[in-house]
Amino acid sequence: MTFFKMFQIYLIIEALADGAVRMGIPRDLAYRLAAQTVIGAGTMVLNTQDHPGKLKDDVMSPSGTTAEGVYHLEKAGIRAAINGALEAATEKSKDLSSV
Repeated sequence: MTFFKMFQIYLIIEALADGAVRMGIPRDLAYRLAAQTVIGAGTMVLNTQDHPGKLKDDVMSPSGTTAEGVYHLEKAGIRAAINGALEAATEKSKDLSSV
């Protein structure tokens, strides 16, 4: 996976599972659910060829649980954090390849 490092996806799966455990889901089930969520979302993007924003909007009802979760992620700066991680990893890779 060249575009987005697998370790970053592992971190996202771990964070999803940690959140599920915090909400009362047993850890083994939380990891399976988190991994299936990533697989399912990726499969939907590949199979439908729809923009990920459209797929998100298709499942986000006004004032619903998804809207609340998205609001919290945006408020916490998820896009900037992911973009920053990708930029930092890319720059580090360039630095290491020039040694």
